[in-house]
Amino acid sequence: MKIQRLRLAVLVWCFASLAALADDIPNEPRMEPLGDERYRIGSITVDRNTRSFAVPGTILHLDTALEYVAVSRGGMKEYESLLELDTLPREFNLACILIGLDDAETVKPRYQFDDRDAEGPSVDITVSWEEDGETRSISAANAMKTGDDTYDDDSWVYIGSNTSPDGEQFMADVAGTLIGFVHDPDSIIEHRNGAGIGAYGLLTGNEGVLPEEGSPVTLTVSVPPQETP
Repeated sequence: MKIQRLRLAVLVWCFASLAALADDIPNEPRMEPLGDERYRIGSITVDRNTRSFAVPGTILHLDTALEYVAVSRGGMKEYESLLELDTLPREFNLACILIGLDDAETVKPRYQFDDRDAEGPSVDITVSWEEDGETRSISAANAMKTGDDTYDDDSWVYIGSNTSPDGEQFMADVAGTLIGFVHDPDSIIEHRNGAGIGAYGLLTGNEGVLPEEGSPVTLTVSVPPQETP
């Protein structure tokens, strides 16, 4: 299948000539080597030394019922997402693969709002922005609140999205779903136990902590130290 071929190609890139092979694969994300195990994929900067990547974005919604932390630019689900990131799902997923995330043994949700835990490699997610000349940063969970309380369960896992039955479409590309918390099987990263399941309308952006809607932010995904060999 096309997506499987992409993942195999990425493994070759990681251990051989990354940039050369990327140029030979049509219609797939292109990587620009920056030196010292760092790469640029569109607007994403990947650092394989720290097993992390950063992508710029914008705050979309604060006082709105949310189901996603982040969608891609122009993503179909942007009306219920905290952030819009300046990337495409395939670029975002390639960045995940480059920092060592693998969906081979994941347990993906069977359907949206599936109450079975999602399983996969753990990731840390932070949101940062500039304020009064300083950089402020909070976890993805703390970027949301339930009622008046800051949410604090940062149980995020990489599930890698799905492909269409014919294997030709990467489903995150269809809806633009990058990071969700209602167990959407088409998300690339999901909340392990589904933060929004049974709590529809309660999770909103953390107003008073985050800057106003339309403000630029940077989202960073990293592999926790205990997960790093």
